[in-house]
Amino acid sequence: MKHLKEILSKVNIQEVKQGDVLVTNLRHYQKLTETNEALKRVVHGLHTGITGDFLAMDIRQALHFLGEITGQITSDDLLENIFAKFCIGK
Repeated sequence: MKHLKEILSKVNIQEVKQGDVLVTNLRHYQKLTETNEALKRVVHGLHTGITGDFLAMDIRQALHFLGEITGQITSDDLLENIFAKFCIGK
């Protein structure tokens, strides 16, 4: 129990309860943060009357960030997409 308190104090958490979710992978944390920002833009857009096209872009972006965590979107997919759209000589 002493070690648990030491670990929690290092990460500035007072207590971990059953059912709490801890993200221990930095890349996952970054993607979740990016997902949260995209979803905040969706909520803001809903409140301000942004058109559905713009809302859909942010929703797709949120799904993309989650897909990078789950493996549905891979770096190879991203590179292939970039080269397919932007490479000269295609």
